[in-house]
Amino acid sequence: TDGQSLGQMLWLHNCLTAYGMYEFSSDRYRMLEGTKWTKGKSFEENVKKNFNAGNPGRSYDASVDITEALKDHFDPELARVKIAECHELLTKGKKYTEEEKADKGWKQAYNLTTWEEFPGEAISVSNVLLNRMGLKDVGPNKKAAKEAMKMRNSVRNFSSLDSGDS
Repeated sequence: TDGQSLGQMLWLHNCLTAYGMYEFSSDRYRMLEGTKWTKGKSFEENVKKNFNAGNPGRSYDASVDITEALKDHFDPELARVKIAECHELLTKGKKYTEEEKADKGWKQAYNLTTWEEFPGEAISVSNVLLNRMGLKDVGPNKKAAKEAMKMRNSVRNFSSLDSGDS
């Protein structure tokens, strides 16, 4: 598959077509599109250099034959169609008006953002909290991992679950 995340793309297609989760699916597909792949390198080299825990692969590449990867799928042809359609619907630069989204059944049911710090600007709770603690460089890196471990240890120190109290 040259690192294509076929399962992720099928899941995103289902999230989009079954539940209308356009923003959710689009954001995650764009992360796959951001993953680079070097054809001359091995799978392991590409994974080590380009993949992270939050990104399980790369986006659709029509030049790669995925027949072998889909051979045990209950409907390989349908899977192939959905994967290509996922790319077509969610690829970077593809924009839909609110009317087009509504026509496709992609109406936003709820705003799942925990809160909006500033009206009209969605803010991630984890980034707000981490920024208030002085951490500006959040994400999958060593500094963030170290800080996350410190926070977990702090919580464990005060947790009744670890103290033996019931």
